[in-house]
Amino acid sequence: MEQTRAGQSPERLGFLTDAVLAIAMTLLVIEIPRPEGKDFDIGPGISAAQAASQLWKFLVHEAGAFYSYALAFLMLWIVWRQHHTVLDRLRYIPGLTMALHFPLLLLAGFLPFATAIMGHHPGNPLATVLFGAVVFLLMLCRSGVQSAAARTDALPDDTSAQRIERTACWVVTCYWGLTLLIAWWTPWVQILWFLSGAVGHAFARLALLRETKAAGAS
Repeated sequence: MEQTRAGQSPERLGFLTDAVLAIAMTLLVIEIPRPEGKDFDIGPGISAAQAASQLWKFLVHEAGAFYSYALAFLMLWIVWRQHHTVLDRLRYIPGLTMALHFPLLLLAGFLPFATAIMGHHPGNPLATVLFGAVVFLLMLCRSGVQSAAARTDALPDDTSAQRIERTACWVVTCYWGLTLLIAWWTPWVQILWFLSGAVGHAFARLALLRETKAAGAS
């Protein structure tokens, strides 16, 4: 069995990943524009109704930024939750699993920038493609981390449920990659991206149900 090396314990890697993802999640909201100017304040010549109307127009105008924030936060949450589950099962961090964390954390740190661009310019197809590509690569690294760990003895009890979970992650990664192919021409592709979690959950549930029925029939 491969021995744990200094700096490759699941706990230390988990702390680093948690910190990077937490900072990335925080930076997402910092990138949302703030209303500035006297038009939003009640004062001489500006009634409460007028100030509220100006603020409402601002919020509607920045709807793309709020949507992008929610979508990016959801994807980072999914990545963190699955990463947390994997590390809790590992006895040590295999070499390839450790190596894949470099691009994973690099992309997580870059995501707030891509999110801000898409939020500020929701109609720009390149902004949408940039965001989609960053998330796709992030999920590709996430799925790679899971699969690389499973191919070693670092994962002592690899159950069928865990295998289904890994497959579901790859299904979602492929789903995102397929939708990315139409992102340039399809403005509503972001709606499909919001359904990524539901796609993975549905696949996992169906696979578990099929396996349970097969076990019962045998």
